[in-house]
Amino acid sequence: MIEYNDVFFYRSAELLSELKDVINRPKFSKYFPNGTEEHILFVEQVAEYFLTQDIFDSCPDAKDNYLFDLAYQSNSNFLVSGDKKVLTVPVRQSLRLLSLSAFKIAIGITE
Repeated sequence: MIEYNDVFFYRSAELLSELKDVINRPKFSKYFPNGTEEHILFVEQVAEYFLTQDIFDSCPDAKDNYLFDLAYQSNSNFLVSGDKKVLTVPVRQSLRLLSLSAFKIAIGITE
C-alpha cells in the first residue's frame, strides 16, 4: 500500500484545460450544483504544475497523448483515468495505468 504522504499530483496546462471543459459540460452539472470554480481551484492548489513537451504519440485518441507526456516527464508511477482507451495503451513498466477505483485501493482508500 502507498502512504498518502507519498502521493503527489501533477497537472499541465492541457490537463487543466480539459478538466475545465469536461466538468462544465451539462451532463456533469448535477455533480457541481454550486459551480465548478472551487473544484478547479482545488486542483490548481493540490497538483504541482509541470511543463511538458509534446513527445508521446501512441494514444488511440491523439488528444490524450498529453496525459502520457505529463506522466512520463514528471516520472509518475501512476496515470489515473476513467477513459478505457487510455487505460489500454501499452506503457513502460515504470508507469501503471489505473481507474480511479483501482487507484483508491492502491493507496488504501476504502469506502
